[in-house]
Amino acid sequence: MIKISDLNFTYGNNFKLNINNLEINNGENLSIIGPNGSGKSTLIKIFSGIINYYSGKIEIENNDISKISKKKLSRIISTVPQDFTTIYDYNTENIIETSRYPYTSFFNLSENKEDRDIIDYAIKITDLERYRKKYYSELSGGEKQRVMIARAIAQDTEIMLLDEFTSHLDPGHTQNLMKIIQNYCINKNKTVISVFHDINLASLYSKRILVMKDGEIKLDGTPYEIITRKNIEEIYGFDCTVISHPIYKVPQIIFN
Repeated sequence: MIKISDLNFTYGNNFKLNINNLEINNGENLSIIGPNGSGKSTLIKIFSGIINYYSGKIEIENNDISKISKKKLSRIISTVPQDFTTIYDYNTENIIETSRYPYTSFFNLSENKEDRDIIDYAIKITDLERYRKKYYSELSGGEKQRVMIARAIAQDTEIMLLDEFTSHLDPGHTQNLMKIIQNYCINKNKTVISVFHDINLASLYSKRILVMKDGEIKLDGTPYEIITRKNIEEIYGFDCTVISHPIYKVPQIIFN
């Protein structure tokens, strides 16, 4: 279980993040939505250890993450970012192989059979076999995001963070990648925390949604509890119609 208590963080631009109490169960698929600047990505950066100058406590299985080394934390949490760039001209396989660094020791940096098996598995389920030796810089946006998902899968952590990783993707790539992640995490009982701009995607792929605004969690519940015309108007300030998805029977919004 993930537990947040009295979390406070302040940027120099007077933005403040305040979360008094939040619990996320093991194996839960949770989405975070909200307007720009609401604190969604900031919360993900704190979770992943990118930001560590905050007050309060974040615990994973009763262990305070501020007291966990970055290498050990990388065995617990993996991240699929919105964008990833590298100054080195690595190929796809090289990028995915870096996911195994948290499991190496100072005396043994070489890859073992377990590493190779999980790397090959990640490449297979993300359909990247034909791109193994292709340079990352030559890939399309959707292909790059598949590499980042494969890297997170090969990292083999209990918690996966997805930070607006579909923002630059077309609908076909978005659907394909979300299904890959959904199937993998269900089969492996992984905890997934996703940040979305797209409210409809959050409703389709998560059973629990947090709504953030002004650095605080304003709403927490199921898609049907969260995605209502009243809530959307109050949080985002626009008028919409809410309908039920004809196949999956979850709420979806249509702009009026």
